[in-house]
Amino acid sequence: MATPQLLGTRVGRALETLERADPRWLWLAAAGFFLAVVGSAGSWRSAIGLCGGRTTLADATARYSVGSLVNTFVPARAGDALRLGLFSRLVPGEHPVWTTGGAFVALGAARAVVLGSLVLAGSFTGALPLWPLALAGAAIVVGCVLVRRRRIPPLGALRIVAWVALSIAGRLAAATAVGAALGIDSPLAAALVIIPALDIAGIVPLTPGNVGVSSAAIAAAYHVHGVSFNEGLAAGITFQAVETGVGVLVGIAGVLRLATLPRLRILRPSEG
Repeated sequence: MATPQLLGTRVGRALETLERADPRWLWLAAAGFFLAVVGSAGSWRSAIGLCGGRTTLADATARYSVGSLVNTFVPARAGDALRLGLFSRLVPGEHPVWTTGGAFVALGAARAVVLGSLVLAGSFTGALPLWPLALAGAAIVVGCVLVRRRRIPPLGALRIVAWVALSIAGRLAAATAVGAALGIDSPLAAALVIIPALDIAGIVPLTPGNVGVSSAAIAAAYHVHGVSFNEGLAAGITFQAVETGVGVLVGIAGVLRLATLPRLRILRPSEG
């Protein structure tokens, strides 16, 4: 929208398409995004538990969502660093941040396994072409190797994978609901294309909240699925708007919850 000579007309048409969106489906999309936040927080809680840290799911959700709130307004995943600092407060020992970094590796491995499985499912159902199968297989192998090298207990690894799967299932449900809200054919099949595309687009976020980049990635993914660019861009704008709204609301709630913890600090007094 800031460069009308490039996308202004298309964005205008996409916004006109939004007028026919069914709000009931958008509420379901919001519920899916909230489920994704809880699933991600649960995966962090499980990973921190492997490092000796203990907390409740509500507290983990607050810490995770505060990092997401920062990512919404600051580029380069600055919120991930804050999230790492918040969760490291739960880990005992002299080097909690370093230990928490190991948990972050376990989370990345679990995400690789789940996304690889999603790509495999999409390929077998015909939603994705066959060539990503090799990449998906490689992602699963890399994830398993990382888990083994970190000597993560199998039960602990399965618990993290389950939470990550819940998070991705929430986003998948949200993407499906957004497609259904705009009347896009086969919204679930399209969502199987969108979620891996968004993960790739989010590797290096160029803008706060990856605004614009994610919408373009969704539009491109929908175009591969046979949806017109205008409808795909409308879906991308809607997807990002609902996800951002949920992230901001949950993030503010997380800030308020953590503000009630008087002993919570990112750095110890001696480290200041």
